[in-house]
Amino acid sequence: MARLAASLLAVAVLGAAEPLLFEPDPFASPQLRGADPFGDSEEEPGRSDKWLRDISKRAKNHFKKLLQPLQTPIVQEYQVLGILDGYVNYTMQLVANATGHDVIWNRSAGRFLAEETRELKQELPPRARYINKILIYMNKEMDVVWNFKTMIDRKRWGVGNVITSSPYGPHGEHPERWRANGSWPLPRARPNQTLLLQEQPTNLVLRIKPDVDEHENKYAQQLQADYESLVYNINDASKKMSDLRTRLWKMEDFAHQFIVLPSGVWNKIDAN
Repeated sequence: MARLAASLLAVAVLGAAEPLLFEPDPFASPQLRGADPFGDSEEEPGRSDKWLRDISKRAKNHFKKLLQPLQTPIVQEYQVLGILDGYVNYTMQLVANATGHDVIWNRSAGRFLAEETRELKQELPPRARYINKILIYMNKEMDVVWNFKTMIDRKRWGVGNVITSSPYGPHGEHPERWRANGSWPLPRARPNQTLLLQEQPTNLVLRIKPDVDEHENKYAQQLQADYESLVYNINDASKKMSDLRTRLWKMEDFAHQFIVLPSGVWNKIDAN
């Protein structure tokens, strides 16, 4: 049984609003309940050799039991990224206010990161197809997590590019002669979240241990491999989110150094 390290995430994160994109309980979804290509009927007419190669009902319930708890850390990771997004937006506003120009970070529109597309394999027998459909759903949620993480990192790079490419200070003119080219007010306040504290940082790294099992059925073997891959994906995302938070801390420090630089004086900060 996979053991979730839920205690590793901040309590504040658990109280955050669940993103609407994610179904609260995909296991109760009509998409997964469906009519009986996804049911358990043992008396379906026209039972073929393919049906006989299906995973057992016991294996189906076993995989369902393993997958259901994984919904929680995926949603938690999305919520943590929501906090990090607010943090990087705060840093962007600091720099935009100092330079009088918006920070450009999204010139390339469109999807930021695409994991391997997972399609529902219609040739799978019913029980294997049911579990495969859950795996597809949860991997799509992980795609959203990775894309969100990539978007935040692009914002961080945008801030760094402004700082690095402005060696003569925020606007390169005497403060008395400088006029902003836009209206970028200072952010109201730095985001106040437990996981943003540098003095006592919350551990964001998950260490979910997959339940490793051997199966004789070829479909069960593939489902086991996909399940273990999903667990690895969740753990890997948490590590990269922890690293991203550290980089955002550094970028905020760079931003504050940059803001107070005298105009027209060479003092380059390499923020990238």
